[in-house]
Amino acid sequence: MRRFLAALALVALPLAACGAPTPADEQGVLDPALDELFKELLTAPTAAEASVLEEQIWKIWGQSGSATVDVLIERADAAEAAGDKPLALSFVDQATALTPSYAGGWYRRSILRYDADDRAGAIGDIQETLKREPRHFGALAGLGLIYEDMGQEKAALQAYRRALEIHPFLDEAKQGVARLEPKVEGQDL
Repeated sequence: MRRFLAALALVALPLAACGAPTPADEQGVLDPALDELFKELLTAPTAAEASVLEEQIWKIWGQSGSATVDVLIERADAAEAAGDKPLALSFVDQATALTPSYAGGWYRRSILRYDADDRAGAIGDIQETLKREPRHFGALAGLGLIYEDMGQEKAALQAYRRALEIHPFLDEAKQGVARLEPKVEGQDL
């Protein structure tokens, strides 16, 4: 579990600062800037260039569109930092109830649930995140980590591969694929 939390923290650090909403606005119109960033991310020639694009994507994902939700997420972050994870979860629950279209609330809750050993809840929240933002490479990498921790190596490998289809330089997903391909596919790569 500690390996998961440490790895997920690396994936989620930008999230802690800014959250992760849906790629679509309330009318279902995709953000053209976000779409362009994902196209550039997919073809980025170097990890350094991909990192810049990733940061820009997290920034856009961080725009919840609700001052109330932003305050709730900030309070959740403060409660978690103070060691009160049940209170943090309560704030995130409120955020997802107020703005269920906000993928960031679901993703944030998945992290808190996993930390509370609620793997089924964490997986469910990641699925909700992916319904709202199917390109959420952080959620996909987190899903891979959860499945790997549960011993479901084939499902973990699939999640890591899906993350890499979106973000080819995502270290956690690359490491997960490298760890699991030989086990799952019986190959020494």
